[in-house]
Amino acid sequence: MESMTGFGNGSQVIDKYRITVLVKSVNNKGLGLFFRMPREAAHLEEALYKRGKELFSRGRIDVNVSVDSDSGGALPEPDITLARAYLEGADKLAKEFFLTSSPDAFRLVTLSGIMRIPDPSAGTGFDENLQSAVEEAFQGLLLSRREEGNGLALMFAENLKRIGELSVPVADAHGERVTHIFSERKKRISELLGDAVVDENRLAQEMALLSDRIDISEEYQRLAAHVQSGLAVLEDNGCGRKLGFILQEMHRELNTMGSKVDNSEAVHQVIEMKDILGGLREQVTNVQ
Repeated sequence: MESMTGFGNGSQVIDKYRITVLVKSVNNKGLGLFFRMPREAAHLEEALYKRGKELFSRGRIDVNVSVDSDSGGALPEPDITLARAYLEGADKLAKEFFLTSSPDAFRLVTLSGIMRIPDPSAGTGFDENLQSAVEEAFQGLLLSRREEGNGLALMFAENLKRIGELSVPVADAHGERVTHIFSERKKRISELLGDAVVDENRLAQEMALLSDRIDISEEYQRLAAHVQSGLAVLEDNGCGRKLGFILQEMHRELNTMGSKVDNSEAVHQVIEMKDILGGLREQVTNVQ
């Protein structure tokens, strides 16, 4: 089992730059991959998206990529060609309009574009290192989701088994209760009718209808089958939707059982099973 919530990170150093990747995932009906990357890495988004789809099938996954100077290594450098163009332009203006001009280096560096941070993607290996950092973060996220999924699987197994255990005495006691009700109803009918002739066939039909209305044996059998089905799918990596459907069917059976039982102890046991099931239905939204 794999959870849809988790966290991963990765980093690589290339030349004077550090590439840092942070990935987090939350539950979602389908798969959503969202990237926030610097301009120089935008061309890699399609390949990274494809890789994410290979590793994950559900969840909203946010990928944040940053490229920063490592220990202050990447410092602004002057654009000599642009600076020369500024100076030549200033000289032409001075000659055209008979102006005086005495530019100094400090004033020159304040002009737009003169001082530039070197483009990290210009160095060799930038794409490979960034993809490696993202892969490291993806693998960390995968590990995180699986570790949480293992914990969820244990919780689901324990609670499904608990529901199965609680349902047994409810079904057994109700079977005895149905027999008792039949005897009491038949006795009561005989008392009311006295010496009148009883249509045994009609009485049998009415008792059969009563049996259908109050018997929970079919609900119990279906509930037990759903419990076993739920336990069987826990080993699947992408069992979230299937498990959600099984829990929905269990909820249906418990509702029907609750409407039929009239013994106070059985009612409390059904309520306890529904309470456990409610927690499982909340948690299944986190399962891939």
